[in-house]
Amino acid sequence: MLSIKKGLIIIYRLFDVASEINLSIVESKVREGAKRMRLSKHPYMKALQFTDPPVSFELNGFTKTLFEGTIHINVVAKAYDFGVLSLAFYISIPEGTTFSSLESVAKELDTDEGIDEKAKEYIGQLMHNLGEAVIRPSLKEQFMEDYMIFAIQGLDQVTDMSDFLNQYDPSRLLLYETREVSQHTREETLRHRFSYYPDDLIIVHIDNAFVIEPSGSSDIFDILEFANAQILELRYYDSVLDRQLSWIYRELSKRHVVSAFRLRDYERLGKKVTEIVTELTEVTEKVDNALKVTEDVYYAKIYRTAMMLFRSRDWEMSIQEKLQVVTNTSKMIYDEISTKRGHLLELGIIILIVIEIVILLVMEW
Repeated sequence: MLSIKKGLIIIYRLFDVASEINLSIVESKVREGAKRMRLSKHPYMKALQFTDPPVSFELNGFTKTLFEGTIHINVVAKAYDFGVLSLAFYISIPEGTTFSSLESVAKELDTDEGIDEKAKEYIGQLMHNLGEAVIRPSLKEQFMEDYMIFAIQGLDQVTDMSDFLNQYDPSRLLLYETREVSQHTREETLRHRFSYYPDDLIIVHIDNAFVIEPSGSSDIFDILEFANAQILELRYYDSVLDRQLSWIYRELSKRHVVSAFRLRDYERLGKKVTEIVTELTEVTEKVDNALKVTEDVYYAKIYRTAMMLFRSRDWEMSIQEKLQVVTNTSKMIYDEISTKRGHLLELGIIILIVIEIVILLVMEW
């Protein structure tokens, strides 16, 4: 029976915790063990360039009962400059573990609420310890991104991935199933798979990924984690725009029409709406520009596939459309203000003319 010689399960929990994280301060606070994310594997490491690479550092781990024994879980935190803190729980797969055993453990971990609670404990402590590095701190617990990677570094008696796929169906693991799935389901689940060498394999799925990487490189893990961090921010700022639009509509409904005698009230509203557009445009551009694809090679293809599966385009379009609505609303408010100012000016001129006529008539009498 096919078994695993060496491998990991990596569980990710990502949280939006601030408007921004100062990574230089994070490095100075953490000191020992702090590392900037950097892709290591040639020849395609230059395909992706990070504007401000996140900082990773190890935390104290904990133990958990898994694989019919007590497993020590290593914990690595990663801080992103656009306000995200990520936690990665590294669970070693015991040597000789069969894939059926791995499927059972994966299904158990997928529904384990204790992981979420543990992650929140770590995040709360991290926000406290990082102090002023976390700018405008605010933990949005309802916006958490979760992802799981099954990382195999060594297999028993298998070196070629074609041979491996003939012996085992990874779609069961990716779907958290413990029985055979249909041929159609298998094909759909394994559709987004990549290999660079005959002995490596990457299958990207919406909730998880299956990776066979004999070299031990963590590049693919970092790329998928980064993609999840970007999606988390896009989801969050889409919800921020929803709230801001609701607030704008409420404010406009209170006023009904722009009164010439309440222009200052409308000027304040117009200024606030303009600030909303500016702030959210800057933030979303920062998230979009956090990672640049410079060449359409192996890593870039994996990253783009992940972003497609995570529906990044849908979130980006939603944000753009809502920002356009806010922008149009801002323009409408200022157009109304300008029109009312024109009316006030005309009224002032008419009043001055009337006053002059009255003065002339009084003088004649």
